[in-house]
Amino acid sequence: MSTTRATARLFSRASILAVAAFAVTQPAFAQEAADQAGGGEIIVTAQKRAQSLSDVSLSVAAVGTDQLAANNTVTLEGLQTLVPSISFGNDFNFAKLFIRGIGLSSSLPGVDPSVALHVDGAVVSLAQAQLGSMFDLERVEVLRGPQGTLYGRNATGGAVNLITAKPTDTLDGYVRQTIGGDALLIQTDAAIGGPITEGVRARLAVQRIHRDGYGINEFTGNDIDNANQWSVRGHLQFLPTEKLSILLTGELHTENDQSLAVKFREVSFPGTTTASLTALGQRTNADGSQAAFASNVRNLNTNFDPINDRKQYSFTGVMDYDASDALSLKSLTTYRNFRAIFFHDFDMSSYAGYPLAQTNAVRTSANHWQPVFQHQFSQELQANVETDKLHAVFAGFYLKEKIRVENHIGVDVLNNTDPFRVQFDGKLDVETWAVFANVTYDLTEQFSVKLGGRYSWEKRHLKNNSGIGTAATGFNLDPLQWDTSKTWDDFSPSAGFEFRPNDDVMLYANWSRGFKSGTAEIGSRRSATATTPFVNPEKVEAYEAGVKYSAGTMQANLAVFHHKLKNGQFQRTFPIPNAPFFASALENAAESRAYGAEVEFRWRPVDGLSLDMSGAYLDSKFSKFFSKNPLNAALFGPGGAALPDEDLSGNYTRMSPKWTFNFNPTYTFDLQSGASVTLGSNFSYRSKQYHTEFNDDRMAADAYAMVDANVKYRHSDDKTSVNLWVRNLTDKLVWAGSYAVATSRTIGGTLMPPRTYGVTVGYEF
Repeated sequence: MSTTRATARLFSRASILAVAAFAVTQPAFAQEAADQAGGGEIIVTAQKRAQSLSDVSLSVAAVGTDQLAANNTVTLEGLQTLVPSISFGNDFNFAKLFIRGIGLSSSLPGVDPSVALHVDGAVVSLAQAQLGSMFDLERVEVLRGPQGTLYGRNATGGAVNLITAKPTDTLDGYVRQTIGGDALLIQTDAAIGGPITEGVRARLAVQRIHRDGYGINEFTGNDIDNANQWSVRGHLQFLPTEKLSILLTGELHTENDQSLAVKFREVSFPGTTTASLTALGQRTNADGSQAAFASNVRNLNTNFDPINDRKQYSFTGVMDYDASDALSLKSLTTYRNFRAIFFHDFDMSSYAGYPLAQTNAVRTSANHWQPVFQHQFSQELQANVETDKLHAVFAGFYLKEKIRVENHIGVDVLNNTDPFRVQFDGKLDVETWAVFANVTYDLTEQFSVKLGGRYSWEKRHLKNNSGIGTAATGFNLDPLQWDTSKTWDDFSPSAGFEFRPNDDVMLYANWSRGFKSGTAEIGSRRSATATTPFVNPEKVEAYEAGVKYSAGTMQANLAVFHHKLKNGQFQRTFPIPNAPFFASALENAAESRAYGAEVEFRWRPVDGLSLDMSGAYLDSKFSKFFSKNPLNAALFGPGGAALPDEDLSGNYTRMSPKWTFNFNPTYTFDLQSGASVTLGSNFSYRSKQYHTEFNDDRMAADAYAMVDANVKYRHSDDKTSVNLWVRNLTDKLVWAGSYAVATSRTIGGTLMPPRTYGVTVGYEF
């Protein structure tokens, strides 16, 4: 460690202690806090119109900018400690959002996420591109359950919408400087916005994150899981008339660091007496040297450092026109471009080459190189009707997307001095359009009915360039390659009602069907007997009922739900004649069902004190799924191909904790000087969740409780603030995702961040 880094870390810790001492030693405080009339009700636009959260007849959670900033939540991963029924995993550069047990299981590009991510209503269609945009936000809205009649892109699990801060009619902005952490974090957030001239407004926001690694590569001595990120967003708004608004937005996000690599968990077949398998724990390089896995779970011990080189940018144009008091029109146009180069040492060890268990291969092929290139264009047109009795949105949506992937696994995929062991290259072109409507009609002041529907048309063209090597022949392209298209269409209806027995209570019930397009994994191999690379659409039928209460300083929401997933798009394992003796293919392999309940409670018992609690119960299991287990050692011995499929019915679906709980109390008090201090904390609990359909404990995250806390001092000028924060106070080790690596017979995984802490000094104007 350099002297400069050590000095900086010492300074950061001293600064944090000084802030804590300053907050504690302030003069006696008065018990008068700012008035919080209305109980701090949150306004959301989940149904395409501004509504109080307690008036939305859907299961919606909203997280405001203050809550995000309190503990420096700057990633999607952090949302799972704030919102029930949402889980976040990642592997191989993929964001894997799950809601109510439905999410993305594939680790090859081309499969749509089951949980759609939108930025200001514009979809981010590629899972790898969902890891940016979490800066300068007004709030985050999470819609649970199938979505297809309110947003442009359909989704079977739910939708997450990031609402960015927009230009206002007055000059405003902020500068926040954060420093801290054992892995030294230096983070700068800044924004400025306001009027430029009559009818023209603008806003510019910047985020810079530089952080040392949470671990090291013991082989090279370099940091891993560090951060080197830039994010910039600019808004330019034109208001030529009182009825017309045009908002132009440009956004850029870059990363260039050594993060996201899979860490070693354990070998696939511990306790096996077969000599070649036993050798997995004690391997010898070609030069006779011994090598091993990392000595610390957050470290690597690999021949090469991981590479995470990402760049994405987008341009969005939104035009709003108020045609009349009852009718407003909206056009939402977006272009997104994404490029990511991802590399890691697949075997997670310092072996350059070694015999592969139970094969005749001389060397493994455990270095993984995956560049991904994608661009998408989308256009959405909306007509929103708002009268005394009718509340409706009618919309049309179009998306065109091109994805190109290079997926190479080999001894040397960086310099290409050796033939690849595996090559899964390919292109996928996507074209889709849809029309949808969502209508609510008030039959009386107390009772409303809801109807919705979506017609979708999807076309996908796949072109692959795939192959696999053997010990005898080296690498060979498959003699047959995919170059084919397929189309699908679907109609997904919804219906429901709202009943308000009085001004404080709303009862509702919804029925809906959801649809996720058929597709193919880019790089899927073709055999002489295969007829198509495509899987059919995944569909879900969902039922939900709930009650919402809001009166004075208290709000409470309860939702119960049940859904059935059919034609689930999952990977099935099957034997192949050459090493590594098994492969997987995306198929409509599974059916599942889930039921559960979610409760949210917000109470302001006295001035300054806020108690937010939420919890969920989820029972999500497969009702039909047959597959071979890649962690079954017998699969790779004599007669392994003849082993019957395992029956996975009754197993829990991935990323589906039975119990989740969040408690977020905050207390703000005034000081005699006119300043204020806010004490905040967040306690979150997740019960055990599996990362595999086989419910193997070696690929699971055990139950955990995580504690975040912060102390924020705001000066009497109401502009200057100092926030002392800590995330994962007890330093829990939590696996975010797991993966069974075929070529090296190992189990790897990604980890949630360790304890992080810092001090943020801010100035608002």
